[in-house]
Amino acid sequence: MSSGTELEKAGGWRTRGRRLLGNLALLVGTVALLLVAFELSLRLTGFSFVLYPKDIEFGRPDPVMITSGFLEDDELYWVTRDYPQELAELSEERPHWIFLGDSCTHLGHYDAALARRLEARSGQPLRYGNLAVAGWSSYQGRQQLARDVVPLKPQIVSLYFGWNDHWIGFGIEDKNVARVKRLFSSRWSRLRLSQLVTQAVVAWGARETAYPNRVSPEDFSDNLRAMVDTSRRAGIQPVLITAATSHRRGQEPSHLTQRWLRNLDDLVPLHQEYVQRVRQVAAEKDATLCDPAQAFAELPAGEMASLFMQDGIHLTAEGDERLAELLEHCVAEAGLLAGLWVE
Repeated sequence: MSSGTELEKAGGWRTRGRRLLGNLALLVGTVALLLVAFELSLRLTGFSFVLYPKDIEFGRPDPVMITSGFLEDDELYWVTRDYPQELAELSEERPHWIFLGDSCTHLGHYDAALARRLEARSGQPLRYGNLAVAGWSSYQGRQQLARDVVPLKPQIVSLYFGWNDHWIGFGIEDKNVARVKRLFSSRWSRLRLSQLVTQAVVAWGARETAYPNRVSPEDFSDNLRAMVDTSRRAGIQPVLITAATSHRRGQEPSHLTQRWLRNLDDLVPLHQEYVQRVRQVAAEKDATLCDPAQAFAELPAGEMASLFMQDGIHLTAEGDERLAELLEHCVAEAGLLAGLWVE
């Protein structure tokens, strides 16, 4: 009697189990059909939201320039088209010096001017690489240093950031774009449903302000600290460089209100805040500081103006030479040249 009851119970459990599995399969199938229908409807209505490079949009490079002139990189967002080749070439022999930064370094020539000065000083060529990328913030530099520069084992790395960090982003901060990309840049990123969720996350992250700075002042300091620490752990000497400018209150370039700033009056104090943070991190970390922002500001107005292009940001050929001279003095005074050519 009891065995029959147990069999009946077992049969009942199996029946209920099959019914449950059937209902679950029906639910999954229904949800799948709804998702497919939703995906098709999004495609038919033309919906599309591609995070890169839409939501890291600012002065230069603009999205069109990024797409046409650079390569996409999941961690660094964009790199120069010859970036992979440069890394490969630099890895063949240990470079003495790697220059990191934004367009002031990428498009500048102070690296070559410094190499000439150091070769004249020592009688030996300087093996160096310019791995700066136009439009980069310190967030991108921080990722690049850890991923691409440490394996090269240079003896010195110079860090010249500050401009793009305080330009406005047309969406969310660099670090949050990175988080969203990690979540949604998978093989599913082509799905319109995935893009819709990405758009929602971006909108939520930008709810407090539609135009945040790409990197906040606090995060800028944190990025610099991390780069100093990462360099030292790898046996690399970091050199921090302040971003010099010829901008003056009341004489700010008006074009910067188009894509760079919320308010033109913010330009000078905002930039000086980021410059001061470079100095503070250098002092806090006892790192070598090269301060062209201070040195150039002490020059007569006419002489200082000759060092900058019309935008007051990028250096002229004369400015490159002056920065190279200042860098040579900074690293020599810090004792970094003594073992530079010692393998």
